[in-house]
Amino acid sequence: MPLPAWKKILVVDLGFLGDTVHSIPAIRALAMGGAEVEVMTTAVGAELLEMVPEVKRVWVVPLAKPSPAPWKNLGTLRSIRAQSYDVALSFVGSERNLFCTGWSAARQRIAHQSGPSSWLSRLRLTQIISSRDRSETVFEQRLSILKELGWTGANPGWSWQVPAESTRWASTVVQGPALHLSISAASSPLNEWPIDLWARALKKVWQDSPRLQVIVTGAGSEREIARLNDLASLVKDERLKIISQRQPISRILALVQAGEIHVGLDSGVLHLAMAAGKPTVSLFRESAGRLGWAPRGESHRTIVQECPCNQTAAISCSGGRALCLSKITADEVAAAIIGTLVKHTRS
Repeated sequence: MPLPAWKKILVVDLGFLGDTVHSIPAIRALAMGGAEVEVMTTAVGAELLEMVPEVKRVWVVPLAKPSPAPWKNLGTLRSIRAQSYDVALSFVGSERNLFCTGWSAARQRIAHQSGPSSWLSRLRLTQIISSRDRSETVFEQRLSILKELGWTGANPGWSWQVPAESTRWASTVVQGPALHLSISAASSPLNEWPIDLWARALKKVWQDSPRLQVIVTGAGSEREIARLNDLASLVKDERLKIISQRQPISRILALVQAGEIHVGLDSGVLHLAMAAGKPTVSLFRESAGRLGWAPRGESHRTIVQECPCNQTAAISCSGGRALCLSKITADEVAAAIIGTLVKHTRS
């Protein structure tokens, strides 16, 4: 049974960078069936989707941490209700996604329910898709939702149209072999590895790869800029290039594409690098959903640390230092980076 003959589709994707990255294969699959696909997304999601030619239009909802109350987005939702969509579809089961899908006024309103939700958020839905297998990667989970609705195609993957300006800019930054590094996590400081350990790991990597340039980017918040400055103070090496101010997602993608490897945390840029086909080394706290978010395959090395906070829901860390991730050693991370570089750049 193929997908219904939908001609105009709204995808409700109110998450941040990693969420949108993992939604793109499903969004492209919908568009390849001949439908016009529009996406209700966040500002960072809109930046990314501007480079996905299959997306006809984006509706931006200015979410942050903490996010504004849902009623503050009613103006956008009123405009969406006037569009006469054949279907509104949400791959993410949060309350806000369910609510916006249900009240979109589309003829069919289908949402994936991934956890507990209120009766109000489910009130207007015409179909609820049951929770997915969390051992599958997140983009595969979203494609499996389409399969349940009748889709029989192959995974279309990711395809980008990076602006020429962003590619030119990246070429002025990347001068020779380069590693892209992300040391901060907007989702939670508990996902961050200590700065002093990053500094030690980089010095060990340079002993093996003395020509390697390390380019570090961040989201431009005061806290992230402070972390970047601390790293620069500890490293004191001209091979470290820090870009402290927030750059457009198109520039970050161009930087990742221009380098040999991405190294970082459980954050949106990691998922962007995975989608761009770059080898990665990443640090994760163990959690119920970790298997879905961690990159897989021979090109990716994930270092996982047990986390009592995730297991008990009682945060025991203090002073801004993630106790579980602190147990990962600089030697371990340096060895993973060196091994990945050897495998993918010297073979």
